[in-house]
Amino acid sequence: MNVPDQSKSQNDLNAVFAKIQEIAAKSDDGDYIYRGEPKHYRKVSSSLWRECSKTLGTEQFGIQTIQNQMLEVVKSYTRYTPETEDFEILTELQHYGGQTNLIDFTTDFLISLFFACDGSHKTRGRVILFQKTEEKTKTYGIEEPRNPQTRVMAQKSIFVQPPRGFIEPEKYKTITITKSLKQPMLDYLRKNHGISTRTIYNDLHGFIRNQSIHQETYMALYKGATQPREDDSGFDQMGSH
Repeated sequence: MNVPDQSKSQNDLNAVFAKIQEIAAKSDDGDYIYRGEPKHYRKVSSSLWRECSKTLGTEQFGIQTIQNQMLEVVKSYTRYTPETEDFEILTELQHYGGQTNLIDFTTDFLISLFFACDGSHKTRGRVILFQKTEEKTKTYGIEEPRNPQTRVMAQKSIFVQPPRGFIEPEKYKTITITKSLKQPMLDYLRKNHGISTRTIYNDLHGFIRNQSIHQETYMALYKGATQPREDDSGFDQMGSH
């Protein structure tokens, strides 16, 4: 590695450490949970709220009423018993990519940094810091999964259930992740903390999420193993004359 490359690498690492220290400093006054987003979205909101607000053309509606109606339909053709709690059903729906009024957070800010940097490399990401007070836990239904799936455990997930479908901006802190910091941060998390796409999405659904990437690798290996070498091809052509 030449001197300019070494200098850039050190500057990147310094920027990574500075951002980690910034998050630590802003969350040292209490018990926080974290959410990483690859873009600065207009609201910190649930997937169900986003879909409903787009369909209804308004941001003012009863998200809980809609979710309750959805749950009744889900219960009508699944294995759930009358004793199964709604939260258990919702967390499973969330795991399989269904739309719910749950917002994914994590108890580990390093994992939130991964999500803030994983994707949308041409724009800024952000980390949301949400203080877990007794009042907020009650108001926003902050709850850990009771029977976590493998991926949920890897992501150290905890869920927020906002009564309006989104969290008001004055209720959380925001840390911006510049687009130039995303790749250095991902490299640092992978090398030093073992946090990567493979470890975060460590189940069958994670494989499906990245299947196109895997397929490119498989096809490249297949082509390399089955295509005739250029010298073999040339030999055949010479022999055919």
